[in-house]
Amino acid sequence: MTRYDVNVHSEFGELECVVVHTPGAEVENMSPDTVKEALYNDILSLEYTRAEHSFFKGVLNKVSHVLEVEDLLVEVLDNIEARTQLVDNLLPQKDNNALREELLAQSSTQLAKSLLEGTMLPNLLRTGYANVEERYVLPPLYNFYFMRDASISVYNSALIGRMLSHVRWGEAMIMSSIFSQSKSVHSPHVMNPYVGTPAANMKIEGGDVHIVRNDVLMIGCGLRTNMAGVEYLLQQLKGSMNSPLHILVQELPTYRDSFIHLDMLFTLLGPEHCMAYKPLLDSPEYRTLHICYDPAKGVRSWYEENLVEALHGLGIGVEPVYCAGGDNLRAAMREQFHSGANFFAFAPHKIIGYDRNPRTIEALHKAGFEVLTASDVVAGKRHPADYAKCVVTIHSAELVRGGGGARCMTLPISRKPVAW
Repeated sequence: MTRYDVNVHSEFGELECVVVHTPGAEVENMSPDTVKEALYNDILSLEYTRAEHSFFKGVLNKVSHVLEVEDLLVEVLDNIEARTQLVDNLLPQKDNNALREELLAQSSTQLAKSLLEGTMLPNLLRTGYANVEERYVLPPLYNFYFMRDASISVYNSALIGRMLSHVRWGEAMIMSSIFSQSKSVHSPHVMNPYVGTPAANMKIEGGDVHIVRNDVLMIGCGLRTNMAGVEYLLQQLKGSMNSPLHILVQELPTYRDSFIHLDMLFTLLGPEHCMAYKPLLDSPEYRTLHICYDPAKGVRSWYEENLVEALHGLGIGVEPVYCAGGDNLRAAMREQFHSGANFFAFAPHKIIGYDRNPRTIEALHKAGFEVLTASDVVAGKRHPADYAKCVVTIHSAELVRGGGGARCMTLPISRKPVAW
């Protein structure tokens, strides 16, 4: 069995291993009265969601080794000690030993489903149906197909997300166990903000954490990540840095759900291009804070003109391709809302994203990206290796309803180095 150690030093180095989660029954355990607690705007069709995700995963299988989080969880649960620790971490203190023993007695495969799909209260304790807490001892992990948020590969370490919403807390606990106990993926160092005494209000999620280069990170600061989260990550990395580390902290709007993370507004596509939502770059209201940690001189900080100019100042000469072309504000707003700025790079300037944002795809084509459909790639009719730059488009009517795109649905474990 091949084990992949965490090794991610850029956003677009050629992908070697990635973790995904094919949506399961947890999606159908959401109902109209729990949709807000689940962080969705609408309920999803499991059949259509899985069909769309199969093309997404099919493309990744053509270019990388793909692992399923459920398989990794089963590996962890095969270890009796790890199984017991994870169940104890997930179960509320108020629950009795009977349910604990019932869960521990399940097969690893069945227990994995119980943890992912949710564990309902015993019949006699179902006193109401007003919200998630009253239905489930362990809530369904509705958002787990957005793999990016609950854990982040940062260089050779794993960072566990300190999630804003309690409904996603279980994802973080599971990923912490996987990075520590799985036989297929491993991190020698797991940065877990649920352990120890970080700031009480600290929050950090993977959609906001972007690995640019060995010495450069970008972090969004808005709805799901705050400055306490940035400070936590900086403190965790200080001990391993022998040269200056630059963290570009991008302030984000907080007035709309589609702005939840930096990757909904800005993603790196390769050494020459980035995808950007133009109103963010143009607005003086949302500033870019440049933090520099020098092991010899300590920490200093200053504000940059914008995120692109800050990258240019560090020798990263990306030029923006604008979401929906950037000229029509209404079109940009519509396509950004449907993850039009959220692309996942599986190699330099080889990316994947939703086909439902035609103006954005057209802007990429004008920038030199050949447009390939996921169906053609999966069928073997076309292959990204045959093009210097390409965007693979996946059909999405259901996946997008969850509020995320291709970057959100991937957790890179290992990438090849980038020749800058």
